[in-house]
This record gives sequence, C-alpha cells and structure tokens, in this order.
Amino acid sequence: MKDRAILFDWGGTLMESMPYYLGPGSGWSQVPPVEGAAQTLQLLRSSWLMGLASNASESEEGEIRKSLECMGVGLLLDRIYTYRSIGRPKPWPEFWRHVLADLGLAPGRVVMVGDDFMGDVWGATNAGMSAVWLNLGSADVRSGDRYTTIHRFADLPQALRLLGFD
Repeated sequence: MKDRAILFDWGGTLMESMPYYLGPGSGWSQVPPVEGAAQTLQLLRSSWLMGLASNASESEEGEIRKSLECMGVGLLLDRIYTYRSIGRPKPWPEFWRHVLADLGLAPGRVVMVGDDFMGDVWGATNAGMSAVWLNLGSADVRSGDRYTTIHRFADLPQALRLLGFD
C-alpha cells in the first residue's frame, strides 16, 4: 500500500487547456497534454498513489478517464475527484476533506500539483497538504513552507524532493 499521494489538476496542468463542455465525445481527445506530463507521471507511478483533483462540474468520471487515456495518463491515475462528484469546488475545505478521507491519508502525505495558485496551491496548503504550482504562463515564482513553483512538468520530481518527499 502506498503511503503518499499526488493529485493533479486537469485543464492547464495535465492538458494544455480546458475546453468548453459540449457533451460526451466533445473533442477532449484533441487537446494536447502538457509537455512532459505523461513521462513524469510514469516516473512517479511506482512510489505514489495518483489522482485527479479537478473543478470539472459537468463531466462524468468515464468521460474524464477517456480523455486522459487519449493523453497517455488515464491508466496511471488511481482516483478521480471532481466538483461534480463531491458537490464543492476547490479551494473549498469540503472538497479537500472529502479527498483526504477517501485517500485515507494524513494531509502531510498528500501533494497537489496545479496551475491555479488559489484553487490548487492555496486551497491544498490550507487543508494541510503540500502543493506545487505549475506556472507555465510566467516567470513568477512563489514558495513557502509547504509549496513551491515549477515551470516545466519535468521539474516535478525535484520539487517533490524540495518539499521533503524523497
């Protein structure tokens, strides 16, 4: 049993953008993955429980998994958590409480990776988790006790070490 988990946002983190929801089969398979995402998840897979934590409000888990499979990461994710399935979005504490209870892990054993500083980083760290801000849009760097910044997905393993996860 893996004793730590890493969660990833969907749009802007695992895939380049979040298209408008146009119903099942709406073309998400055409949205490219963020460079280095699939390779990095594959690298981390052996030592981390992995999941998706998204504010997707209209997509069912099956649709999400299908789009993630097209990007090469669907089979690497153990869990999928969404606004739709939980009833609250990130960064609401209820979202994170549900995720942590389902994982059965203490907050200090969970890391959130995402492109939205408020929703992904601020929300996760306020729930006691660690976080990595994937900032692909600027050279800005933010860091604190339980969070850091990367500008390339391939830098995630080093960021996890900086946060104390060897």
